[in-house]
Order: sequence, then structure tokens, then C-alpha cells
Amino acid sequence: MYTCPNSVIRCRLTAGLSSCVPRSRQWRRYAAAQTARGGENSTSYSSARAPGELAYKEDDLKKPAFASGDLLKDSRPRDSPITWHSISKETSKLETTDPQVDTLQNEVVDIDGAEPSNGTALDEDTLDWYDGTVSLPADHVTTDTYNKREDMGTKRYPVYSETEVRHYIESRLRRRVIAAVDRAEKQLKHQKRVIDHKWFRYDVAVRVATFYPFDSVHRSWPDSYARLYKAKFYKSSWQHPESYDFDDRGKALLQELETNDDNLFQASWKQLARAVKAFQWPRLALHLLWNDPKLAMKFLLVTANEDVRPPFSMVADCLLYLDEFHADELRNWKNEEWYQSAIHTCLDPQKWPVISLNQKGVRLYVKKSDHQKVLDVFRMMGERKTHMTAETALCFMWRFTEFGDPDKALDALQLIPIIKQTGFELDSEAVLRHCCKLLTLDSVHDENGQRNFKILPKLLELGVKPDRDMMNVVVSNAFKTGDPQLGLDMVGYMKTRGFKLDSYTYLTLLTDAVARGDRGGVDSVIQEIGSHDELQKNAYISNKIFHAHYTFSAKHLDSDTDPSEVFTSMLNMYSQLHDMTPLKDLLILPPHYRIPAGEPKSQPTPMALYIIIATYLRCQKNSGLAYRLYSRFRSLLIRGHEIIAPLAETDHTYNEFLVSLRRDPRALRYCVQIVEDMLHPLPGRDVLDWAAEHPVTNAKPTTRTWTILLSAFIYNRQPLAAEKIREMMAKHDVTLNNVTWNTIINGYANAQKVEETAEAIKMMEEQGFAVDAYTMKGLRYLRDPERLRTAIEELDQRDAERNQSSQQDAREREQLLDQGLRRLAEKSNS
Repeated sequence: MYTCPNSVIRCRLTAGLSSCVPRSRQWRRYAAAQTARGGENSTSYSSARAPGELAYKEDDLKKPAFASGDLLKDSRPRDSPITWHSISKETSKLETTDPQVDTLQNEVVDIDGAEPSNGTALDEDTLDWYDGTVSLPADHVTTDTYNKREDMGTKRYPVYSETEVRHYIESRLRRRVIAAVDRAEKQLKHQKRVIDHKWFRYDVAVRVATFYPFDSVHRSWPDSYARLYKAKFYKSSWQHPESYDFDDRGKALLQELETNDDNLFQASWKQLARAVKAFQWPRLALHLLWNDPKLAMKFLLVTANEDVRPPFSMVADCLLYLDEFHADELRNWKNEEWYQSAIHTCLDPQKWPVISLNQKGVRLYVKKSDHQKVLDVFRMMGERKTHMTAETALCFMWRFTEFGDPDKALDALQLIPIIKQTGFELDSEAVLRHCCKLLTLDSVHDENGQRNFKILPKLLELGVKPDRDMMNVVVSNAFKTGDPQLGLDMVGYMKTRGFKLDSYTYLTLLTDAVARGDRGGVDSVIQEIGSHDELQKNAYISNKIFHAHYTFSAKHLDSDTDPSEVFTSMLNMYSQLHDMTPLKDLLILPPHYRIPAGEPKSQPTPMALYIIIATYLRCQKNSGLAYRLYSRFRSLLIRGHEIIAPLAETDHTYNEFLVSLRRDPRALRYCVQIVEDMLHPLPGRDVLDWAAEHPVTNAKPTTRTWTILLSAFIYNRQPLAAEKIREMMAKHDVTLNNVTWNTIINGYANAQKVEETAEAIKMMEEQGFAVDAYTMKGLRYLRDPERLRTAIEELDQRDAERNQSSQQDAREREQLLDQGLRRLAEKSNS
């Protein structure tokens, strides 16, 4: 069954009310009195309808689609979290000694400012439920109690009969439900959409469970919160609104919240009446957001999980503020897991409304959730047809892309043409950027004997028209397949379609050519770049060309090449691109080198600086000079050199120093020192102001770093020291890769340790690494290869026997267990 906005349930005409809502206090008193006696204002006594009005019959309200009791009961269990609390004297006195309704009508006050009741009776189960959860006014007495107190000469007390109490409960619930339904109707009409009747009732139940069932949020909240947010964003002053000043009760709650007893405030908050909570919550929230973020989070965790709670939109506003301005502080207060768990608790999806939902709150929840939670909430919103904007759909798409789930990312993208939000068409910039991100997960697969991409065709089927940025990602994916011709074909396709190649395209071409060692391909790309001045000045292109020259000249020096000429050539190229001052600070410029005159150059990037340091180390074989350069490099790191210090954040430069020192047995202690320096953070840097403002994190040794150190001792034939390095690697939980295992096998083979070599090969295979050409190259050092084969066979036989023995032990344990159980059963029977 579906709910149409044009004839939605519970409209005012259906309830027998006038189409115009009277607002006067006198009318409310009259309506409340009529409700108390179930009189003329009820549907059963409504007069005949004028022509043109909706002709609903009296029995219509008894159907599930119209009865307000059923509306709430079906959406909430009998132990529903919707609880009505006691009403204060000041707001709900019925001061009379006569229980007659005619006298009551003059004293009834509409404490909630709600729309008047239509008098429709609720079902008995719902009334029984609310009888047990609604507290009477504090000054309520029964008839007997009143008579006794009157005899004692005490003051006059209001008297309520059981019927009046039931009507009072009924009217309060009915007004809230009617107000919630009315708002839901209007929002559905504005959105021009239809939802299932089940979720319409659920949405109304969620609205009624909040502090403000007659308004989406507290009326002063949007303006007050906006002022607070702007003051924090622009770092200006903020004054607590006068309308939000604390009373004595609010001050007491604030003091309880500031204590170390977490249960004190929670217990006090639970005892408050609904109207008091609605009054105090926004005042406490704004004060705590500005003055104490930690207490604000504590406050939200308590109040957002109560039976009667603040609206989702107001809780989301508070969490958005905390996440924007105080996220690091809250993470450091507890930890990252606690912070995310707190957000999940406060923004529980089971408390989300269906028709109108704060989208920023949804996106915050999605950003702070893992894959399973995001998947669950995406399915939930689709099942309920929850209101969703294009920004939220793209947020789901982005998160699914991060989780490596392209199928769900495509499902989220399919919502964009359905939502039809202006500015978020399939060819809009925002959608195309998310499609670019999604294409990074694309791969080539064989289908019906043809190779094709997996994600790209689906994007084309949805109607996405690729732009240049998307085609650049496609080109990159084509080269990653290992088929360079496919990548070149895609570049040719871009040219024929009129796409202008940009820096990203040429950078992809250069990267692939360098990786394949295609020097001719690099020269061809450089020649094509030469005709574009803006590309020649691009820092990324320049650094990649610089890296290409390093790879083909300095990284693998020919025996007949003069190292000094190579270094001078790299210096000349460097001087055309970057400032030479950092090289002067490192003391690596040759004495005879003359810096070319010209315009001031830009500061080098960390990559360019690493390349020139690596060239210097590879073009000279003196370990003493290498260690002297490392000492100078280390001192500049400690001082916090603005250009050189960022090199410490990666292991690349450290690894180059290890490579230059590992062949000299006298320099092995320097290798150990370098790794020890990486294991410890940089000392306090207080020499330069820049260092204090830009802290640098020293890179930890990676698997490659440990492998280079291990190879240094193996190369210099120090097996005992190599074993110590392996122990250190195990201590630091270093994950071994195939290069590390080949290095270990090479070391054992050089030392003619056949059994250790066989065990290393077995362990490498157990970890999923296969014997490759580098492994076989290391095994050539063995003088007796047949002995290695025998050792491997013995290890295989030993493993088989061990497995057989363990299986036999398991069977024996099972037999002993069965025998024990049988004996126990026999004893119990006897």
C-alpha cells in the first residue's frame, strides 16, 4: 500500500477539523474541553460535509490507515521508547473543585502549543500503554484524597476522574501525531514523491519521539547554531543568545555534567519531563559546543540515546561542528575507535526519519563508517525510499570506491539521474570527478574471447560521456595491464576524438617508458613535449624527465662510462630546473663546477633532491665520502633544513646511503647506524623557526631497508651477523617479500649451508612466493646441487610424517573423549 501526497492519511479534513488552523488560546481551551468529554468536536459528531469536501465516513478512522493509535502502535513495539513524562504545575493546572467538564474548559492550557485535538478515540491497547507511561500532573489527587484533605481544611486541589485522565492522555498523543502527520504530508507534497505506507508510519513515529513533534527542530535553533558556527569558523567572538539563558535547573544540569560521575547527569536527565528536556537541550548544547567539546560529546551520548530525544537534525549539527573544529582533540581524548563509535551511536540509522533527513549528518556517518556499515545504511535508505540528495549519493559512491567495491559504487551512481538535482547531471564536473576515481579500480578481463575493461562500458551504458580526465585514467589503466600497445592505442583514440593531451597524459607516457626501459620512447615523448612551453615548465614533467635521465645514465653505470661526466651532466640538467643552494649546503658540488648564470630558479622538490643525491653516491665508490655526506645530511635534518628535512619522511634517501656503503666491510657499522637512526625519532629541532612550525616524522625502516642491510652482511660473508639481522627483523615484525627471501637463500648458498638453504626455500614457498630466476641465480653458488635436492626431499618427507602424526594424535584424542563420555553416560544410567 502506498501513500499519495494528494490524499495522504490524517489530513485536517479527514480528522473533521477546519482547513484553517485557529491559533487563539480561547479556541484551544474550548477544543480541549470538548476533547475531554468526547463531545461535538469528535469525528463521530461532525456535521454533514459541504459539497466538494472529502467524503470520508465515520468508520474510516477505525481503519489501520487512519487510526492514530494504530499509526503509532504498528511503528513501535509495546515497550516503545516514546515516553510521556510528568507535567509541571505551572503548565498544566486544572484548578477547580468541580470535576464537571463545563468548568474544566475555562482552565485547560495547551502546554505544548499544539494543534487542538479532533476527539478521535484511540484503541484500548494504546491507551493502556500510555496509561502506564504518562505521569499525571504533580498536583493531581483522586476524589477520595480530595475529600479527606478538604475535611482537614487544606487548600483546594484539582480532581481528575479516570475518564478525564484517559481523555487527557489521548488528546496529548493525538495532537502530536496529527502535527507529525501534517508536516510529513507537506514535505511529501513538496518533494513530489510517494513512499510505502509502512515507512510513512515509521517516519511519524520517529517525529513523535523527539522533543519537538510540532516543529522539525527548536524554532530558534537554526539561527543560533548558524551564528555559533560562523563565529568559530571566522575566529570571532560569540555571545550566548539571551533567549537561551540558563535558569536554575539548567545551571544545576551543567554542574552535574561537569562532575566526574558519568551517571549523575544521566540519572537527572531521565527524570526530567519532556517539556523541560525540550527547553534545556538547545541551551546546554550551544554552551558546551563553544566552551567544552569533550563535555559536548558526553552530553550528546547521553541525550541522543534517551527514549525521548532531540531531533536527528540537531544532533547532526552538533557532531558536524565537533568534527570540523575539534576532531583531533576528541581523538586524542580517547582514541580514534572511540570517536567513530560515538558518532555511530549518536547518529544511529534506526532513528533516522524517512521523508526529510539531514543529509550532512548522513554523509558524516558514512565518512566515519566501515564498509559493512556503509553497505547496510545504503540498503536501508533504498528499502525505505529515504530522502537522498545527489551529494549524498556521490558520498556513497566515493566511499564504495575507497573500499574497492565498484559494483555498489555504480549502484550509487545510478541514483544521480533518478534524483534529478540541478548541477549534478551525469556530465557535471562533480559526477565526472567521482567517475575518474571509480575508473582507478578498472581492469581488463577476457569476455567471449575479447579483452575489455570492466567498469568503463558500464559507465558508458549509464550515459556518462568521458572527458579528458577520465580518458587519462583509462590510458593509465591500459598501461598497467602490461600491454603498452593498448595504452598507445588509447592515446591515439584521444587524439582522433579531439582531446588535447595534458601533463597527466605525458606523465603517464613517460612513466611507462621509463619502467620498461624504453629509451627511444622517452626521447619521443620529450620531443613532443618540446613544442609546448607550458608543459616544459610543468614541475612534474620536469622531474620525470630528470628521473628518466638518472635511470638511463647514473642508476646503472656502464663500465666504460666516466662517472664524473655523468654527475656533471645531471648537475647541468638540475641547474636548469632548480636552485643550487641546497646542494651547496650538502657540500656535494665539485670545486671546479661553475653555476650557470640566469634567472632565479625554484626550490627543488624532494624527488629532484633525492635524484641528485643518489647520482652523487652512485658516481663515486668512496665509502668515506658517502658517510661524510650522510653525516652532513643528518645534521641538516636535526637543524630542520627547510628543503632537505622532508627527505627524512621516506626511506628512499636512507636506502641510497645503505646501497653506497654495503660493499665495504669497514662501512658495515655505518649501515647499522643508519638503520638505528631511522628507528628513533629526530631529536628536538629548535635551531630554525621553520622546523618548529613544520614537524617532520622520521621514516621507519621498511622491508627494503632491512633487505639491503641483510644483503650487506651476506655480501661481506658474515653469516652470524646476518642471523642477528634476521632476529631484529622478526622483533620489529618485518614482513619478508620475495627479494628478502632470495637474499637469504643467496647468503646460505654462498656459505654452502645446504640444509638452511633448503629450509629457506620451503619457508618461502609456504608464504606464497615461488622460486624465480633470482632464486636460481643464487643457487649456482652451491658446490653440490644434488645434496640440495636430497635435503628438500627429506624436508618434504618430514613434513608428511609430522602431518600424519598430528592426525593420529587427533584421532586418539577423539577416541579418548568418546570413551569418557560413554563411561559418564553409563554411570548416570546406573
